[in-house]
Amino acid sequence: MAEHWDNIEILRAIDRWQQETYKGGPLALVNGLALMQQLIGGSYQVDRMPGLIQELHICALSGLLTFKVKADPYRPNLATADPTAYLQTISEFALTVEGQDRARSRMIARPEPEAGEDTGDPISDLILRKVGEAIADQYAGDDRVLLLADEGIPPPDMVLPEEVSADDVHAVLAAVWRWGSIGRRAVRRFLGRWLDNMLLTGPDVELRHQLLEQLLRQGWGLRSGDSMLVNVEPVRGIPVSAPFLRASRLHPLIEAEARTLFLNNKLELGVFASMRAVEVRVRKLGGFGEDTIGVDLMNRAFGPGGPLTDPSIVKGEQEGTRALFAGAYGVLRNPAGHRPVDYADISEAAEAVQTASLLMRILDRVEERLLNSLRTAAPGPTT
Repeated sequence: MAEHWDNIEILRAIDRWQQETYKGGPLALVNGLALMQQLIGGSYQVDRMPGLIQELHICALSGLLTFKVKADPYRPNLATADPTAYLQTISEFALTVEGQDRARSRMIARPEPEAGEDTGDPISDLILRKVGEAIADQYAGDDRVLLLADEGIPPPDMVLPEEVSADDVHAVLAAVWRWGSIGRRAVRRFLGRWLDNMLLTGPDVELRHQLLEQLLRQGWGLRSGDSMLVNVEPVRGIPVSAPFLRASRLHPLIEAEARTLFLNNKLELGVFASMRAVEVRVRKLGGFGEDTIGVDLMNRAFGPGGPLTDPSIVKGEQEGTRALFAGAYGVLRNPAGHRPVDYADISEAAEAVQTASLLMRILDRVEERLLNSLRTAAPGPTT
């Protein structure tokens, strides 16, 4: 090798070593010093170590190579302070698909991402890994291959890298995602349909919410109509499934209405549906007809002598309960029925949903009181 480092030669050496000794897997037992010895023929030169370290990091930042670094908390700047020691801390070298193409002199022209629905933004590998694990739990190996093939993965003209097993859903999706816009479109379609339960099986409710939330934060959402994953404005602020909401737990009747809408960035609809669920339950508990609606329904249900009014509490609390239900409905539900409501801050919308959840819990107590009244009024057994 010449005196200067050539990253093509580094990639080719790693590729040969992976294929010949490690059956395509990462160089698990090889650290940076051993790699240097392989590159320059059984020895190493201290003055060339900084250059090798730089080239390895350039390859990693360019998406051609991965390796692991065993951190030294006592010497965080080990790469510059002691290159010899640093080379001993890095290991498990492995080429990416792009790195293999470069090492094997393959120049693949790939079309640009599709404007309007794919700007080339990444999807985190963690999401692809979770999808792969969930599908592996549901399908046997051959069935996983068929599932992917039925959804056009890999695309017809694509040959998977040698080290990627066709039944490894995570590895296949990651490889196809890197295969230009055609591959990205295939993965976006598959992920969207899987998340929307358009396939034979899909994620459980909790995993679906987690993945949709993570995708929304990364700027990806499900397009209504065809369940395609497309670029959207990244969701900022506190999502509805954030820890403080998980700790407090939304009322089940509100959770069923709001969570999916929130995770699809439909905040106004989530608030609207939550308050509508409250209205439906008030009407049912109070025995009102469909013609009694909105604020009028709340006033009649909780007003003086109303069927849901608690006669055992003082007048002030009775009035407060009526005002709470009527006010919440008027402020949170009515506007969305007459004009667009833009929740610029997701926290505000989440708090509106929590208000609906509070009203539902009050209705739980109302229902229990009504049931107890019926039990007390019922005649006992005769003797």
